[in-house]
Amino acid sequence: MWSEAQAEALSAALVGRGGASMGYCELAGFLFALACSPEPVMPSEWITKVLGAGEGAFDGLDEAQRTMDLVMALHNRINLEVLERKPAVPAGVEVRAKPMENFGPDAPLGQWAAGFGAGQLWLERTWGDCLRDEPDARTLDEALGGLNAALSFFTSRELAEKWLRKMPGNPTLEQAAQKALHELPIAMGALADLGRGLEQARRERARTPARRAKVGRNEPCPCGSGHKYKHCCGAQS
Repeated sequence: MWSEAQAEALSAALVGRGGASMGYCELAGFLFALACSPEPVMPSEWITKVLGAGEGAFDGLDEAQRTMDLVMALHNRINLEVLERKPAVPAGVEVRAKPMENFGPDAPLGQWAAGFGAGQLWLERTWGDCLRDEPDARTLDEALGGLNAALSFFTSRELAEKWLRKMPGNPTLEQAAQKALHELPIAMGALADLGRGLEQARRERARTPARRAKVGRNEPCPCGSGHKYKHCCGAQS
């Protein structure tokens, strides 16, 4: 479990960094993006991005270690939820009942959305490389774009209005915000399915040995002898 007490402790530790690190809600969104990556991302690759380099404003090594432990506990919880296909906004990220109150850097969900967007931008090449290998790459890329829009919607009103112009039916910002808030859990689950599904498919392909093309009996033997296959290795089959 990830508790309110842990969320408060991590939030306080990150605030104590004096701007050197991401805030708690932004970090949670960033870690969700990482958990949905189609390729595993090791903590050593992202820890300085979220905490900054060096000890910074930490009150010694003990405080730095406690903060690191909390970050990893949050990371592990989010990762487990994605693996189980049950992702959710973690404790400490308030989702306000009125959709229009969730926009921007003053709203916890707006901060979470900004962190998610930063994570997806950081993983842009990873997603692109993985999708390129898929037979239905274009369809998957369009699906990813839609999910990115839905999950980063509350980053700011300006960004939401940009997405709004691409939506069918000419909804108002209020209508789109209501829909985005209602469908947030659905979009989180869909991204978990997409990212981890791609990862699983890539692993399975890597484990499957490539089939050798059948050699015609009158073709040169693949062993390199210079003889026809039927007079060489093919004669033994």
